[in-house]
Amino acid sequence: MEGRPTRKSPRLKGFDYSSIGAYAITINSYKNEHIFGRVEFGQIGNTMHLSDIGQIIQKIIQDLQERFPEFEILNYAIMPNHVHLLISKSIENDEKKRSVSDYIGALKSLVYKESRKLYPKRPIWHSRFYDRIIRNDDELEKYWRYIEFNVDKWEKDLFFNPPKDMA
Repeated sequence: MEGRPTRKSPRLKGFDYSSIGAYAITINSYKNEHIFGRVEFGQIGNTMHLSDIGQIIQKIIQDLQERFPEFEILNYAIMPNHVHLLISKSIENDEKKRSVSDYIGALKSLVYKESRKLYPKRPIWHSRFYDRIIRNDDELEKYWRYIEFNVDKWEKDLFFNPPKDMA
C-alpha cells in the first residue's frame, strides 16, 4: 500500500539548529497573499505600511526575546507577503535546547493566536519557512543589508507578486 509522498526537509541534514550561530529566515504568508501590509512607492524610497496583521507580527517579533532570551533579533523586515528575520543564537540553553524551528514555531503560533481575534478564520502562514545558516561575517553583512533595503527593492523581490488591483 502506497502512503502519502514524503516531503524532503528544507533543513540542512545533520545540522543542529539549536546550536549557537546566526540564521537568515524567511516566512511567507498563506498563498503569498498580501496580508501583512502594502508598499507605497516613492521617488526617494519606498515605505512599508503595516496592516493589522503586520502590526501584530511586529509586536510579537519585538516581544519574543522575553520568551527566547537565547535568541537575538539582529534585523527584520515585514513585507506585504513575507517576513525576513536575521537572528542570532548566542546562548546554549542546556535545559530547553530550543532550536530555530522552536523559535519560528512560537512566532507563527503567537501571531496566529492574536490575529484570530480580528480575523477568526483567516489563515496567516505558509506551513514552512526558509532558512540560511550564516557562515561568516561577509554573509551576515550581506543578509543584514538585504533585509534593511528590502522594501526599496520590493518590485525585484523574489516574493513580489502584485495584488490583482495593481496588475
